Amino acid sequence: MKTTFRLIHGDTRKEYGTISFNGKFIFDLDDSIDKDLWNKIGFIELDDTKHVESDDLFRHLNSRLPIQLRDKSNREKLEYIKQSGLRVASDSFYLSEIKE
Repeated sequence: MKTTFRLIHGDTRKEYGTISFNGKFIFDLDDSIDKDLWNKIGFIELDDTKHVESDDLFRHLNSRLPIQLRDKSNREKLEYIKQSGLRVASDSFYLSEIKE
C-alpha cells in the first residue's frame, strides 16, 4: 500500500515536494524549488536530480525520528509520521499525508 506525504515548510506553507512509501522511499523535490537551495536548507541530500529513491524506507528520515522509535517496525514509524508530521525543532518542515 502506498502512503504519500506533502513536504511543507511550516512558516511559509509552501510545498517543497512529496515523500512516498511503497516498498521504497521516494522523495521528489517540487519543480519550483531550486535544488541548490534545497541542499542548503533541506534534510534529504540531492545529487544531480530532484528525485531520490531508496530501498531503505527510513534511511533519510531516521535522524528525524525519536531515538526510541528508530528500531521499531516500518508500520510503527509510518504511524508516528502520520500522527506527528515528523516535525523537529531545528527546522519548520513537516509532512502532511495525502489521502487518496
